[in-house]
Amino acid sequence: MFYRILRIIAKIFIWPLYRVHVVGYENIPADNYILCANHKSGFDPIFLVIAFPPQINFMAKKELFENKFFAWLLKGLGVFPVDRKGRDLTSLKNSINLLKEGKTLGIFPEGTRTKNISRENMKDGVAYIALKAKKDILPVEIVSTYKPFRKTYIYINQPINVDKYLSMKSKEAMVKMTDEVFLNIYQTQLR
Repeated sequence: MFYRILRIIAKIFIWPLYRVHVVGYENIPADNYILCANHKSGFDPIFLVIAFPPQINFMAKKELFENKFFAWLLKGLGVFPVDRKGRDLTSLKNSINLLKEGKTLGIFPEGTRTKNISRENMKDGVAYIALKAKKDILPVEIVSTYKPFRKTYIYINQPINVDKYLSMKSKEAMVKMTDEVFLNIYQTQLR
């Protein structure tokens, strides 16, 4: 309920202020999925929340949960902490469980905001989660100046089917899937 109320408020104010245009709604899978997007600004999760109808359960850096009020707010929105140093097994298990419960998971696979487009920025955690949960990845590209009254585009690209990677060895599958996530997240900017 809290998520839906804040989504409506954000849609009323953010959508027209940043002139959000969504392309590719037809690419959203019928089943739940892992939503992956590029990440340049703190506005990115807000843009995704207002663009996608189902609730997105985002993974966010644990430092955001240090303030008790902010931690309470984030948890109320379905956001959960991840330790970005090394492998956070608790967050990985939590992600897989959310997907198995039929929920949508939101991840910024670069792990932090980035200004430059580089494959080296991509972490393989999203591929690991997809393989373990056997869920497809929906790559989304956000193109924006992040300035009011300028257009923001959200490109929902074709889903990455996890089934084609399940027969591979896990390390090979993770590398290839992460490559595909990178290329699909930056489709328009890599042309």
